Amino acid sequence: MKRALLLWVMSSIAVASSGSLAPTVGFYNWGGRYPTSMSEGVERIAQLGGHVVRIALSPTYYTDYNSGSGCYPGYSLSAIAREADVKRTLDNKSVTVFVLTAYDGVTFGDCINQRWVNPSFYTSDNTAALVQEYSDFTLYLSREYQHTKKRFIVSDWEDDNAVYCDAANAYATDAHARSECDAIYAVKYKNSSPAESFQGLKLWFQARQQGIAEGRSRAAAEGIKGTRVFFAPEFNSVHALHDAGFLSVLYDVLPAVIVDYVSYSAYESINAADPATTLTADLNTIREVVGSSAVIVGEAGFSRSEWGDQAVLRTEAVIAAAQAWGVAYIIQWNLYDSDPQDDFGLFDLDGNVTPIGAYFESTLTSVRNHPVFSQ
Repeated sequence: MKRALLLWVMSSIAVASSGSLAPTVGFYNWGGRYPTSMSEGVERIAQLGGHVVRIALSPTYYTDYNSGSGCYPGYSLSAIAREADVKRTLDNKSVTVFVLTAYDGVTFGDCINQRWVNPSFYTSDNTAALVQEYSDFTLYLSREYQHTKKRFIVSDWEDDNAVYCDAANAYATDAHARSECDAIYAVKYKNSSPAESFQGLKLWFQARQQGIAEGRSRAAAEGIKGTRVFFAPEFNSVHALHDAGFLSVLYDVLPAVIVDYVSYSAYESINAADPATTLTADLNTIREVVGSSAVIVGEAGFSRSEWGDQAVLRTEAVIAAAQAWGVAYIIQWNLYDSDPQDDFGLFDLDGNVTPIGAYFESTLTSVRNHPVFSQ
């Protein structure tokens, strides 16, 4: 990277103090080609001065973090939390908030079938097992970290996309994409339609919330003070689905679920011509629908290959708008690039700092100590 570009980045932005960003701005560490462990990435975030981190807990852990292959054997949320690399991650003393893109062993233990969207899966026995897994996980975190200030927020990945063939916006706006999704729906989801998947999704949310609540009660019964684990299901469509007359997580699931926060993966808002104004308006809509201001911007970021120099400026504008609105946290995607086109990272495919990485280095740590000035 050219030294002049780094200097331009740091001189052209309105540098915020580390105190204004660190409590609410976090970084997603999921995938990326460079690292070979989860803890390595989280330590790099800590070195930047970050205190909020988002990670994925899933039976696909080995491939998610380039540490192996295959599906994690005997997976449960409590088991993966005890995995040495994950335990080092959660123990990181610099991180006070973990947003967890969490998938349980009951509904996804084989790394293939997404049973959480299948309403027929929720028999009394399966539901009880699901509640138990989240209860045990909540109790484990409450016990293990009771003498720290850590908070753990249980979330998931873009549930509108998860229901609509990984492409909710295309389903809503493109008739061809919609027909292709509908044609494979029964095979892909084991459901007849997205409406059936939304029924399953609602049951999943309700069981997860119940498990977390029971785990909190078990912790309190042991004399563990304070709430350590929270629930924040994620959606990614505010307008596209609803405005086209399709079911969506925001309008058709969240009002029926008890949550601590809602998480909004905000690309529908931030890819608009004026990302700050659009995001503010959409956050207002979310607050009106769910009846709460407890909102996390669970994912936001800009590809360098698509936005060029504007990626840094748009990032700064989005963070400022989210903080001014009062979001609980905003999570930047992603710590590392995944491939030459998926280049959202603070660090590139070789682990080198990118312009967006330099931006966060300059805002979360002292500009005077930035390596570029010592070159």
